[in-house]
Amino acid sequence: MALDLSLDGTGPPGIEDANSTIPVDMAEIVKLGAVDSEFYARTFFPQTFRQPSPPFARDLWEPLDDPSCRLVNLLCFRGSSKTTRLRVFASKRIAYGISRTIFFVSDAERNAIRSVQWLRTQVERNTLWAKTFGLRPGRKWEETQLEIIHGGFGHSIWVTCAGINGSLRGVNFDDYRPDLIIVDDPQTDEMAATQDQREKVNDLILGAVKNSLAPETDEPNAKLAMAITPQHVEDVSQLALKDSQWTSMVFPCWTRATMDLGIEEQISIWPERFTTSVLRADKRAAMARNKLSIFTREFECRLTTNEESQFRISWLNIRQGPAPHGHYAVLGIDPVPPPSDRQMARGLAGKDFEAQYVWSRVGDQYHLCDYARNRGHDPSWSVNTAMGLARTWRVGRIIVETVAYQRVLKWLLEQEMRRRGIWYAVVPFDSRMSKFARITNALSGLATAGKLWIGAEHTIFARQFELYGPTYGDIDDDLDASSLALADMANPYLERLDKYGELPSDDLEDMIYIQRAP
Repeated sequence: MALDLSLDGTGPPGIEDANSTIPVDMAEIVKLGAVDSEFYARTFFPQTFRQPSPPFARDLWEPLDDPSCRLVNLLCFRGSSKTTRLRVFASKRIAYGISRTIFFVSDAERNAIRSVQWLRTQVERNTLWAKTFGLRPGRKWEETQLEIIHGGFGHSIWVTCAGINGSLRGVNFDDYRPDLIIVDDPQTDEMAATQDQREKVNDLILGAVKNSLAPETDEPNAKLAMAITPQHVEDVSQLALKDSQWTSMVFPCWTRATMDLGIEEQISIWPERFTTSVLRADKRAAMARNKLSIFTREFECRLTTNEESQFRISWLNIRQGPAPHGHYAVLGIDPVPPPSDRQMARGLAGKDFEAQYVWSRVGDQYHLCDYARNRGHDPSWSVNTAMGLARTWRVGRIIVETVAYQRVLKWLLEQEMRRRGIWYAVVPFDSRMSKFARITNALSGLATAGKLWIGAEHTIFARQFELYGPTYGDIDDDLDASSLALADMANPYLERLDKYGELPSDDLEDMIYIQRAP
């Protein structure tokens, strides 16, 4: 049997054997599949690819198909079809005779076996694929090991597998070491939970598995492709993410344009499989259970650990129902200065959000009432949004940090109040304290005392709260705006006055003493 993909008229195009001839249009399809993996997948595996492909599919194929990407690290949300696409990628390497030895590695051998068996089933039952490329079973046709005969190229292709704790060294068939190693979710939650287990998995993949790959001098197209839903900031996916040898790509469940927006603005990247409404509902539910970190890990590929976080998500109270009205409220504003030329050239990518947060005090409890965010610098948005929030919640004060552009915003707000004839106290906040100290001082005490309340919809604040620390310390726009409001209104004496209507005499004496103190 001969594989002839030429369409130049010099010979009969297509794939021919003694029993059948595949017409010229199939030869063209084979050629197109060679350069377009999504086309290849949908053509030869229609039962597997029943739904429309997500927009990120072609981005995912790119490093897999690129010969220059020897080590590929794909961080994918749960349910992103990463396992399916890795299997199809292996099938393509088989179909076009690129690989001689393929090695699947997973957290357990039984999971790796599923990928081997998927390929076995395709050879046995997928007539279109097997006949088009001249594939048939060889001498070994077992649960963990296959020999696939490629009639078009006249050689065997071996497929085998192992669990991460199995035999990872010495894989060699017909004197060919693995030229394609696929690592698919190599660790369980339990493995990721302990440092010893994480280090063991990391050492195995970055050592034994990586070193099992055929050297580039023997096989220039050799590739190690790893697809993981990340579970810990110290797992192998995160180490590879920081390693220049690896080509890494991250695929969260939201579109890139809406990833950092509020939950009501986030859009599913694959609505045919995960509707936006369902994803939003799941995120709200996770928030209500104080399990937001699980959702963001599994679906947004964002990670944190208690050891590195300044706060704990369990310190926040999740309010059932709307925010309370009619109580003393303060608006805190963390504005952003005009963008630099470089930021403008990048479409404001990486530019901070302006955040405006309204908090109210109900007795000795503090409630997040409302917020607004805008990426980039827009003075008219800043002024109109602040006036709208102030009016809706009847805030007592607006707190604005008086540094650089923030002084201008204070002046703009006062000019707008004069124009409208509506007045709020705009209080400048001027402190030499670092932002990190300001945020932790304002939030830690109230949070650990169980006095902070937020709604289930306030996922942006909750996520920043949970992540805040040395690793993600630069993600703080919403915390900073909140710290301005909370630092202004948090007063133990006024808490008791709100709660009981009067202060006990000992508290009143302490308050008088503090006011008289120099």
